[in-house]
This record gives sequence, C-alpha cells and structure tokens, in this order.
Amino acid sequence: MKFGSFLFSPETVEGFDIHVYRLKPETGTIGTPKEGMYNNIACFGDNTNALKHPEWVSISKDGPALRTNKRYNFRWDILCMTNPEYREWILGFIENAAKVASGITLSSIHFADHGFCVCSRCVELWRQSGLNWMEWRTQTVTKFIEEASERVKKWDKPFLVGLLPDPVLSKERFGIDFDALAPYADAFIVPIFSKSYATPWHFETLARSLKSVLKKPVYINIYVYGPGDNPKEVPTVSELLKVSARVCRTGVDGVLFLAENAQRLRDFQKAALQAEDVLKEIEDYGADEFLKLIDKWRNLS
Repeated sequence: MKFGSFLFSPETVEGFDIHVYRLKPETGTIGTPKEGMYNNIACFGDNTNALKHPEWVSISKDGPALRTNKRYNFRWDILCMTNPEYREWILGFIENAAKVASGITLSSIHFADHGFCVCSRCVELWRQSGLNWMEWRTQTVTKFIEEASERVKKWDKPFLVGLLPDPVLSKERFGIDFDALAPYADAFIVPIFSKSYATPWHFETLARSLKSVLKKPVYINIYVYGPGDNPKEVPTVSELLKVSARVCRTGVDGVLFLAENAQRLRDFQKAALQAEDVLKEIEDYGADEFLKLIDKWRNLS
C-alpha cells in the first residue's frame, strides 16, 4: 500500500511514498509544473475561466453549473466539456505538464451532473452521434480521457484519473463509465473529502465499494486541512486516524492526504504520534499497513 501527500504547494513531505502538487486546482489558478512530483490538474472545474468566459459554463434546464446554483451541490464552477477552444487548451496544458512532472493526475474530468450539458453545441453533437443521451455523455468523457492519456503517455509518464465517490450512479450523473476509463488509467484517485469524519463507517463503506467496482488500483484521498480553513472546522486528529485505518483495511491500494501545504501535513504527523490513546485503539482495526506508516513517521529525523 502506498501513502501520499496531496498539496496545493509544490513541496514534498518526508514519510510519504507519493507526492502530488495541485498544479491547477478548481479555483482556476495555475502554477508552474513541478519536477519530481505528480502534478494534479483540474480539467473542467475552473472558477477563473467561468468568471472570464461565462459563455463557457456548462448549462442545464435548471441553470448553469455555478456554485450559486443551489439545485446542485457544486463546490466550484464547471465548464462545458465540448467547448473546442478550452478543450484543446487543457489538453495542451496536460501535455506540457507531463514533460516535466513525475506523473499526471486529473480531476474534474466529467460532466457537471445529471442534466448537463444542454447548450446548443452539446445537443447538436449528441444528435449527430446517433447515440442515446447517456451513451453520448459517456463517450464524450471517455474520449477526453483517451486523448489526455495519449498526451501523457507520449512522455512515458504515469496517468492517474480522478473520479467522484459515487460507486453506483457515476455514469448516469457524470458520464463516467468505470470500465471504459480503466484501459487508459494507471490508477484511479477518489476523494472522500469531509470536514468531519465522525461517522467513519460511511467512508469505509465507500472505499470498499469503490475498490470492488474499479478495475485499476484505487487511491483514496482524505481531507486534512484545506486553504483558508478555520482550524476549528477541520477533521480532528482522532477522526483522521480512525477513518484512515478503516479505509486502509478495505484493500484499497493507497491513501493520499490533502492539505494546504507541507507544514499542515507535518503538523498532522506530529499530532498523530501524540494521540497515543487513539493509536492504541486502532491497533485492533486490522489496518497493518497504516500502522506501518505510523511507525515510519516515528522514525523520521
């Protein structure tokens, strides 16, 4: 089992096997590709471009894919997948990052949700395809991942695809067909982000379900401390230790920890080692790989 950092800054943290830099998060900010790290790129989640180019935003009969649309659970603004100008730009951005990075991970690779997108371009492309609506959306997402994979594999780099944590309705809601994407992905990354892991059985169930349906290695992404967070509103160390142990015992292939920067993860490592009562409790969870990680942290210089 592999463990990794997933940071908004181009830093590595001792004690992890994999280091991921959020080169382009869903905010739309863009950094410089970082050598020696996996670079993460949010594709169609892009607050900046949604503001600059409102005509690029994905739409439905219930309104646009914006955070202000309360009919949906959008955490960021989402662009139309078939916009040729943006689509070609993001594919070029992925390839340029792949030249430098140790590997590429993508997120926001899908349609916004059910009902999207019904712009005139998407409707015409659907009609021309001869497919039913669901199959056309699935084909659109799969084709994008196929092309992105080609751009990354051209540089002989690993290619990891981010999914949403819906093991049942991802195809209907987002156009994500797990089996269709598997040939292009070296692994899948699935965020199970929450600012409270007070019900760890829920996240364990999600991880177990995802591992059972995905045909490539599965890495679960856990939320530690995001940019601008109130320290009183992030998961407690106890919650993080318990949910990590329970996710690890499901048989997933790795766990990544999201944090604002390296110091946030170092603070978590330090606090974890001091939580002796919780560490004692999780000894009986059957999460041997996670306990080995804790031992590794104890031996850091």
